[in-house]
Amino acid sequence: MTPPGGRGTRAAMIRAILFDKDGTLTDFRATWEAWMAVAVADLARDEGAAPEALARAVGLGADGRFRADAPFVTGTLDQTLARLAGATGLSVARLHRWLAARPGPAPRAAGDPPGTLGRLRAAGYGLGVLTNAHRAEAEADLAALGVAGLLDGLVACDDGHGAKPDPAGALAFAAARGLAPAEVLVVGDGATDRDAAAAAGMPFVAVLTGTAGPEAFPRARAVLADIDALPGWLDAGR
Repeated sequence: MTPPGGRGTRAAMIRAILFDKDGTLTDFRATWEAWMAVAVADLARDEGAAPEALARAVGLGADGRFRADAPFVTGTLDQTLARLAGATGLSVARLHRWLAARPGPAPRAAGDPPGTLGRLRAAGYGLGVLTNAHRAEAEADLAALGVAGLLDGLVACDDGHGAKPDPAGALAFAAARGLAPAEVLVVGDGATDRDAAAAAGMPFVAVLTGTAGPEAFPRARAVLADIDALPGWLDAGR
């Protein structure tokens, strides 16, 4: 692989790559859909709520699949709990206690994150993750995926920079490494990743391992099947 700064490649200006987590390093549907369907049914039973209302609140359709713009897909846990509170009349604190007692799903990798990130790191790219998950969840998932030791930084939604599409987290990652925004490539699967990159002035590549289709990314530098296609895209030239 051509190292950062190599002439005549897509890597010419890119010195670091900032990945989303859910739907990018993981397969969003494989990780979350079955788990969420069971969680909705159990919450409805435990709290006497209508399961259809709960499913709508998180963006889960009657077919058990998330909509591309599902609140759970695009938002933070706090935002999801606020929507569930509105659907049930329960307090956010009560919902948080219910959820905290329930094990989350094991992350299902999209492609080969350790292999792909290892190749990119060996080529000299700085690597980071920018996620709307809380830091504790993100750290556990990244360790389970086998990529925690390959990263130069993690920016989570509770680190004080706000949540995507706010660009503050992406800009903080760049500033901490002395990089200009244009030198950091954002890789993600959804609108919040796309919009955070645009607001930060960073190039963006989309992957199709989340819930959105290619039509959601008309101005992306590329739309790839998964992260495993990224090293080849970087080497293929402009």
